Amino acid sequence: MIDGRQGATLAATLRPRLRLATAWITGGAAALFVANLLSYWAIPVVTVLLALCWLALWIDGLVRSWQLRAEGLPASLPAFLPLIVLPFAAFLASHALYWSHVAPSWWRLRSERSAFDQALTGGPVPIGIAGIARSGSRMVFRTVNGTLGNWAGIVYDPTDRMAAARGWNGGPVAADIRTTFGNNTIWCQRLDSHWFHCQFG
Repeated sequence: MIDGRQGATLAATLRPRLRLATAWITGGAAALFVANLLSYWAIPVVTVLLALCWLALWIDGLVRSWQLRAEGLPASLPAFLPLIVLPFAAFLASHALYWSHVAPSWWRLRSERSAFDQALTGGPVPIGIAGIARSGSRMVFRTVNGTLGNWAGIVYDPTDRMAAARGWNGGPVAADIRTTFGNNTIWCQRLDSHWFHCQFG
């Protein structure tokens, strides 16, 4: 049983480490978001740095747990704290990476909407668009030529069927839109009305 002195010692030990773990989770998600916006190749660098920071937190927790072992406290708590936060970090990192793909398309569509609307009716291709393709009533404005044949685009779909592409992290993609534009549709996120950001492979 933990007495008052031991409880105070445990709280004083965990409080700063909990703050550091929280900063690691939120700061790590923000760093991944920015890195993915800047360059795909920045992701491995940020991932290694975050892993090293987590390792430092874990080693610090192990050392503190060893120091507390003689005081009859739940000495494993400082060592287990970095392990406990990993699922939360994975959740936030996944969402940060997801929205870092969507944010540029959302901003481009928002700031250049009239150019996209004109292109739908045969107007000039908006600046910065790598190409346009049609598939029935749908039109894609290619924005990113990724590695290994993957690419992304802003899709106009008056049928709204592209909303059924939920392949992020292995989700389902409806059969009728799986090979839209001649590629495998991986996932789509609605940007506005009939406009979507979509990833293809």
